[in-house]
Amino acid sequence: MAARWLGASKVLGRLVTDAEPYPHICGRLLPARDSRSGRPVCLLRRDCAACAQERHERTHRPADPTVVDLAAARARRTPRRERPVA
Repeated sequence: MAARWLGASKVLGRLVTDAEPYPHICGRLLPARDSRSGRPVCLLRRDCAACAQERHERTHRPADPTVVDLAAARARRTPRRERPVA
């Protein structure tokens, strides 16, 4: 049996397996019968694993190897001058 996203399965009303990408559950209502508090819970973006993954990918995007900052590369290559010791 494949692992499931249990919270997303409850909210979406269907089995969500780990073979699928993170499902968006933001803006959905978790019914009172499925919440630990016994009250309905409106899920926000901070509660959504898919939104968190998208935020992570946006902020931790790998550098494009085809784009080179020439000024920075030249600055790294030039030798540093030694400062005189007083």
